[in-house]
Amino acid sequence: MTGRFSNPQAVPSDSAPLYEQVRHQIQMLVLGRPLSDMTPLPPESQLIESLGVSRGTLRRAIEDLVREGLLRTVQGSGTFVNPDERVRRVVWNRLREVARPDSRFDMNLQKFVPDFADRHLADATVQSLDAWINADVVFIAPDNSTEALRLHALADGKAVLVPTYGLTRGFVLLKGNLIKAVDRGLAATLDGMERFGKRLGPADLAEAGHVDVIVTGATAVTMNGQHIGGGQRYLALEINLMRDLDVVNDLVPVIAVVHDCQVIAETVQAKPECAVEIIVTPTRIIRCGTKTNIRKLTVKSNG
Repeated sequence: MTGRFSNPQAVPSDSAPLYEQVRHQIQMLVLGRPLSDMTPLPPESQLIESLGVSRGTLRRAIEDLVREGLLRTVQGSGTFVNPDERVRRVVWNRLREVARPDSRFDMNLQKFVPDFADRHLADATVQSLDAWINADVVFIAPDNSTEALRLHALADGKAVLVPTYGLTRGFVLLKGNLIKAVDRGLAATLDGMERFGKRLGPADLAEAGHVDVIVTGATAVTMNGQHIGGGQRYLALEINLMRDLDVVNDLVPVIAVVHDCQVIAETVQAKPECAVEIIVTPTRIIRCGTKTNIRKLTVKSNG
């Protein structure tokens, strides 16, 4: 992806170059298909005729979408959609109705996983899960949508392990029982956590103790538990590193906190970053069955 469009589906102006207008038309054709549709784009000759453009203009538009990652070309077979990128763009469009802007990136959803409307309802459900209640050490992804859960974990006296962006500075370990109540709000933020926590490199990661539960945001999740991130695959890197260092194992549940519009009901052939056991939205809890034969989580009853 080039990252030049804060909204990848923005309609070009009438004065935009023709290839950009064609690029937008092809993109809308691709995003309008069912997410399960993996058939190639129509042949070049058919697209030239239907769009009323030259071969050179069409090819430049397609090359742009290939560079951005939405399309891929297979010699002798045609031009295909990259399913995970299509899912991202479809979900980004949905999120614009409910996402909360970032202080740095505004609504450029390619840059961050946003907080969203009614997220506090999802947080309440997460806090009612036995996996959360019984956890001493919680891994919480550095997403905007998980900031409040980092604060709740600190208030509960839990140890919170948070990776820095791209692991450029390793992980930060925050111990809720050592942080004053007045400081917890700042400590839960990505800008403030390093003031109150301890940075851990891979060699020091065992100091965090064994992680009991993993909580993450997502760009999208599927009903069968595929976690689709922003494309950088940081979560997969972080989990694999922790697994290699015996900080997590296959019994540790992964909980994704997302808005309902981020849940994909269709079967897609995307490349997931990890398997999610539980999806929590403001209105429901979805058990994906990815680990139910190993560990069953329950929502604690209020009655």
